[in-house]
Amino acid sequence: MVRETRHLWVGNLPEHVREEKIVEHFKRYGRVESVKVLRKRGTEGGVAAFVDFVDIKSAQKAHNAVNKMGDRDLRTDYNEPGSVPSAVRGLEDSSPSSSRDVTGFSRGTVGPVFGPPVSLHTREGRYERRIDG
Repeated sequence: MVRETRHLWVGNLPEHVREEKIVEHFKRYGRVESVKVLRKRGTEGGVAAFVDFVDIKSAQKAHNAVNKMGDRDLRTDYNEPGSVPSAVRGLEDSSPSSSRDVTGFSRGTVGPVFGPPVSLHTREGRYERRIDG
């Protein structure tokens, strides 16, 4: 599990979302420092982005809230800058000969499916904190 930071990964965004729309959505939780929309890989799922807040409290509010954009339920996870979020690990290695098992996505006949590991979801689609001991 990634520690709480002021940096969030946001998934399941609408297909043609612009950075300005993401800033507009998340500024209700506090000042947004930057947004970077990630290029979509594959045909399934939505677009993802990194949203960096000025302070950790704003990121916590955004992460703990139920976020919707249009008809899409957005997913959030904390992210360490320079690291690959758990939800998208392994995407750089997209050769079909790769057989390693990577948490957070699976390969199918239509391409990779992106999203946080299923074990982090509750029935309502929000994350729950797990303490492995």
